[in-house]
Amino acid sequence: MKKKLFKITFVNGEKESMTIHASSVNPSSFLGLIEVSDIVFMDSSDILVTPGDDKIKTEFKNVERTFLPINTIIRIDEVYIEKETPIIRLYNGDDD
Repeated sequence: MKKKLFKITFVNGEKESMTIHASSVNPSSFLGLIEVSDIVFMDSSDILVTPGDDKIKTEFKNVERTFLPINTIIRIDEVYIEKETPIIRLYNGDDD
């Protein structure tokens, strides 16, 4: 089964490069921002957790959508995940 995701690489406030995956990326109604929603986190291993993955999980925990300034975005790729990689959704909008 193929799943389409967007891989967004950007520079955060501490000038560190970060990469997140999301199901939706759109221009925002806010001038100069890109809306990233349905953020998903792909676990590469259940045993090994890298500090970068842990930081992303912490920073985007319970985030429904985020707005990134255009000048912080390095790259946006549309990728297809083919293997059965477990994908953890960090926010579920049905909990309201």
